[in-house]
Amino acid sequence: MNINSRNIYIIYALLYFSLLVGFYFNEDFALGYISDYYGNKQFVSLFEKDFVKTLLNFDKFTTSHSPIYYIFVLFLEKISFNETVLRLINLHTSLLIPIFFYLCLKIKYKFQKKDLRTLIPCIIFFSPYFRSSSIWMGSENISLLFLIISFYFFLKYESNKEKNFSNIFLNVLFLACAAYFRPVYAIFSIYFFLRFYLDLKLSTKLLYYILTNILLSLPAIYYVFILDINFITRHVDQEIELSRFVNQFSLTISIIFFYSIPFLLPNIKNKFKLSFIKIENIVLSIIFTYLLLFHFNYNVPYGGGIFYKFSLLAFDNNYLFYFFSLIAFNVLFAVLFFNNDIKDRISNLTLLLVLIFLEPDRYIYHETFDPLLYFVFFLLIKSEIYLNFIQKLTNKKFILLILFSISFYILSIFKMIYNPIEMPMY
Repeated sequence: MNINSRNIYIIYALLYFSLLVGFYFNEDFALGYISDYYGNKQFVSLFEKDFVKTLLNFDKFTTSHSPIYYIFVLFLEKISFNETVLRLINLHTSLLIPIFFYLCLKIKYKFQKKDLRTLIPCIIFFSPYFRSSSIWMGSENISLLFLIISFYFFLKYESNKEKNFSNIFLNVLFLACAAYFRPVYAIFSIYFFLRFYLDLKLSTKLLYYILTNILLSLPAIYYVFILDINFITRHVDQEIELSRFVNQFSLTISIIFFYSIPFLLPNIKNKFKLSFIKIENIVLSIIFTYLLLFHFNYNVPYGGGIFYKFSLLAFDNNYLFYFFSLIAFNVLFAVLFFNNDIKDRISNLTLLLVLIFLEPDRYIYHETFDPLLYFVFFLLIKSEIYLNFIQKLTNKKFILLILFSISFYILSIFKMIYNPIEMPMY
């Protein structure tokens, strides 16, 4: 369906204005970004006072951010007149995320400028995490920007029949940039390696791809393993137990299921058929239920996702969460793996594992997946449920998606009003 181009500009102008209003009123409905911003200043000042000493002793600091992030902030401070200008530069840099999301959608779905699908990136402006990180200089947006650019060049590679290596190189380059700002994004290289291997097989281009990855990772390898400044392990060195994996898997799939709701609802009465009665579903569901009942042990006062928090709030126990997690398990199994193409199944499984291991420590937050999951749903997953949503986009589907995004944003506002502790929302 087409929409007047003038209305498109008006809608995006209003969304941009809403971000400026949020900037003026110091919005932080995601909670924690303001305290994080001012807390990070001490590390930026350390780099300013003694750059080399701070860089070589970074593993001694209690921070979850990469040193590249603090160096980047220091650079922006040097070119800014004051703090307001610094934050405005970050805000306008963050606007590149919905722009590249639009460019990715246009490559994948090949629509015209007046198509209703040009408004899909609007959902990003209702993400409390995107907004708070835009306003308060979070590391999340700058790393997410590089990540979506890497997606862009991967889609350009896929859409080009000549399979130019330049797009492969740029995909690796920007993914490396994303990983240097947020090291956990390096795990996406596993997914892209699989996709390139399935396409290129054992070829010269695949060899160049591997060598490019190795070359770009050498500074990190030297810094972490040769100089032994391993600032990463302090966040993932908890004892490895079965309950840790059960926590991570169940909480992550419940969050993925939550963001899949707008995509699933239009298909309940039509093509979307959950094969719960298949023997493999029954067996796996029994095993998963057992693991939940006897090995789920998320004893952290924050994080966990919306279904987990709602279960505690409503019933002061985990049983409702177990129900949602079991539903999520079966739905995602049906959506991602009931596919005749074995390559698509392997691709989806790899992507799901990447998403699950995006939280290598014991803390599971919504902000890790928002708005990242929208990029994954629309651009990477090989599933008709997600692909048909945008390929056959209607007014009703679009309104459903927008209302879902707005509802979560409004929920974050109420969360701040009734529990204004500056900690991550879910």
